[in-house]
Amino acid sequence: MAAATTRAGQWLRRLAAAAVLLMPVLTLWNIAVPSRAFNIGPSLIGVTKQTPLDLSLRAFLDGTLQKTAAIRIAEAMPLRRTLIRLNNQIAYSLFGEVNAPGILAGVGGQLVERSYLEEYCTRSDGDADRLADTVVPLLRNLQAYYRDRGAIFLYVVTPSKVAHLPQHFVHLISCRSTDAARVELVPRYVARLRAAGIDVVDAATSTHALKGQYPVELFPRGGIHWNDQAMARASQQIVEAVNRQAGRELLPQFDFTSTVNLPPEGRDRDLAELINLLVSPLDYATPKLTFSNPSCAGQPARTIDAAIVGGSFMDGVGEVLTESACMARLSQYFYLKLGRYGGARRQLIQENLSDSDLQRLRDVDIMLLEENESAIGRQGYLTLLHHIVTDK
Repeated sequence: MAAATTRAGQWLRRLAAAAVLLMPVLTLWNIAVPSRAFNIGPSLIGVTKQTPLDLSLRAFLDGTLQKTAAIRIAEAMPLRRTLIRLNNQIAYSLFGEVNAPGILAGVGGQLVERSYLEEYCTRSDGDADRLADTVVPLLRNLQAYYRDRGAIFLYVVTPSKVAHLPQHFVHLISCRSTDAARVELVPRYVARLRAAGIDVVDAATSTHALKGQYPVELFPRGGIHWNDQAMARASQQIVEAVNRQAGRELLPQFDFTSTVNLPPEGRDRDLAELINLLVSPLDYATPKLTFSNPSCAGQPARTIDAAIVGGSFMDGVGEVLTESACMARLSQYFYLKLGRYGGARRQLIQENLSDSDLQRLRDVDIMLLEENESAIGRQGYLTLLHHIVTDK
């Protein structure tokens, strides 16, 4: 027995020594042949692109070359993915800390992006009027431009997770704003826009009003975006607003049913995956929807040129409007210039759009312009769209 134990120990030591010797060899292989790199563990999510290797004398003298080379070597280590995930797992499981830049963990493991929390905690009593004063002239001109051409224009406000579930997050940073300033920002802002004649779909306020009315909350624990339940209800609001403005059923009505889904999928787990743990915290339920889609045969919506200009909160809306409201020619302009998506599967059609690429926005039949409540009146694409369609 003792001899067998000794032989087993010898084999373990040999295997360990072989692994130690093999790591540098594999690291060199990964540097030399990155297309066939050998790595242990799943890929890291949200990792930035590699810094180019500058082989100039200047880069050597100022240390840039050495620093970049050291980073390249570290990134080529086969165990890097697993070691990073292990380190993140220890920090998260033992101390509730998240190592991913810009992501915070709140009560009950709720994850959020820090920028949304900082915005919520710095709202002041005069913000709604100040923002409305800036944006009303732009929206009024945009709306007039499209309506003068017989087109439809809607301004959509989407909700933020922090505003929906503040009790999970406000203790994480110094939150100087008052409760009144936080709660009244969107309703006051929307009221000012409506008083100026702007047609607004306030999906933020309507979503917050539904808090606690469903088996699962309208924002997933491990995600930053609203879930499908909230997104689908907002899509119905948009269809109703378009038809009301058109004075007829231009877009077909649709309905849906919901069941509880576990584990979460797609957008409902974006932050949970981004924190790169060994075991992602995916033990929470989300809704799974089944749509009662109308037949799109003969529907006028199929031939309508329509566009969404906005951020990631409109990704799901674009999918629903395409599939359930028959808007086969709907394009989504992601932050206006970053990319254009379209088709039944909302595929990327074009990246990094130029001003000439955006000229087609002048002629759409329906324009949906979205801002999240965390950035109302402050998105650069609003000013740029105004310039494109009005030449001002």
